[in-house]
Amino acid sequence: MNQKLNLLIFLVLTSLLTIGCPGGGGGGAGLGLIALLGGGGGGGTDTSAPKLQITYSGVVRESGALIGLGTEPINTTNGKLASLTIQNTGTASLTLPGSPIVTLTGTDSAHFQLTQPSQSTLAPNASVTFTLRFKPTTTGLKTANVRLSTSDPALSAFQLTFTGTGGAAAAQLAISQSATEIAHNGSFNMGSVEEQSSGSAVQFTVRNSGSLSSTLGTPVVESSNAQFAVSAVTAANGSSLAQDGSFTFNVTFSPATSGAKSATITVNATPSNYIFTVNGTATVKPVPTIGISHNSTSYTSGGTLPSYGAFWPGTTSTTKTVTITNSGTATLTGLAVNENSGHTDQFTTSAAGSSTLTPGQSTTFTVTFAPTTTGAKAAVVRVTSTNGNNGTASSADINVEGTGKTGADILVSWTAVKEKAANDTDGGYKVCYSKTTGFDPASVNGTTIFCDTVANTGGNTPTSKTITVNTYGTWYIKVYAFGKYNTAGGTPSTQTSATVPST
Repeated sequence: MNQKLNLLIFLVLTSLLTIGCPGGGGGGAGLGLIALLGGGGGGGTDTSAPKLQITYSGVVRESGALIGLGTEPINTTNGKLASLTIQNTGTASLTLPGSPIVTLTGTDSAHFQLTQPSQSTLAPNASVTFTLRFKPTTTGLKTANVRLSTSDPALSAFQLTFTGTGGAAAAQLAISQSATEIAHNGSFNMGSVEEQSSGSAVQFTVRNSGSLSSTLGTPVVESSNAQFAVSAVTAANGSSLAQDGSFTFNVTFSPATSGAKSATITVNATPSNYIFTVNGTATVKPVPTIGISHNSTSYTSGGTLPSYGAFWPGTTSTTKTVTITNSGTATLTGLAVNENSGHTDQFTTSAAGSSTLTPGQSTTFTVTFAPTTTGAKAAVVRVTSTNGNNGTASSADINVEGTGKTGADILVSWTAVKEKAANDTDGGYKVCYSKTTGFDPASVNGTTIFCDTVANTGGNTPTSKTITVNTYGTWYIKVYAFGKYNTAGGTPSTQTSATVPST
């Protein structure tokens, strides 16, 4: 047991010593050992550690970064001053063990002057500044390196390279977004925004890091693509941007269609314009898409349903079912079905089963024909939504048609009583009918009892008649003969019946 424990500790020590070397000493390793040994039974906790961050001109700089200070006249009194901030963003104290804390090296270091930070130990979140002044004494490009040591376990040494040019004074623009510097002719990613929408405005800062004022153009900032709109420019057209002065502007990405988009952003200024590219991706906007169908036939754009046919007033047709489907990628809302015009009292339309449809969801409504009077009937059923047309309002008119039946024909046949003479045209037959069984043909009234006359026509004795009844159901029929001198007619035939269907 003891052998295993000693072996474990040896492995931990070896690991910690290996990790601790780049961190700058044994202090970090000791803390790591305590944290590991102390957490043996409960899963462990995060180890406290310092973290170095250096900022110049509002932008966080990575070790190895190159910073240009622009052009500065030679032998000036003040030169160009660069102020840098050292901050400890970690959770343990940060030490800067160098002596001096910051060193200045390089063949041109004599053209730069360095001031030291006022302290070498920074508590968590604490910061300190130091400065570098560029004072060239001869013309041409000058380069110097600024170095410092640190107890940050991930960054034991930090270096920045500064350049400047001895010569005539000139303006020099630099652009950053928050703590990120954007190089001239560089690019910035605006992220993803849904098509036909607007992303959040992104603010950019323009600074004059040169030794001379810059004259801004008209407009100060412009975009090559309206989908990347420039706004909120805090500098006036044609104004001057002083040395170390700054202004801001916003860019908002508002894509019209989906896909990759880009624009060139130009800051118009002297001595030269500052240009960079903004990129963004427009994602497809989720939209609902309405579909309307009946028996597999599309009525999304409207149309006429198959006719209901003829029905007796007071009867009701079979039901026609119409399906509404959302085949889009967003919820369809405001769905409504209404009889819009025509014989709206002759058709009965139900409401849609739901006023909203999620993607892929369907609902139905029904239409029936119930005529109350005879004749042709038609109405318009309108289907609407607030966003069914790929995100905009939709409307489709569906025509429905039917006929209120006016009558039904019944063929009545009988056997002639006798053959008429060749030229005899007197007399004939009466075909009487009623919905009342056992009716008396003599009581014909044209309302409940009807009689049609079938006259003899010169020697032809009729034996049939098609009668037209005005409603469905069972009709009772009697036939009797009448003559020239017996106009009242003979004895009616035996009653027969015929059933007229309701459809």
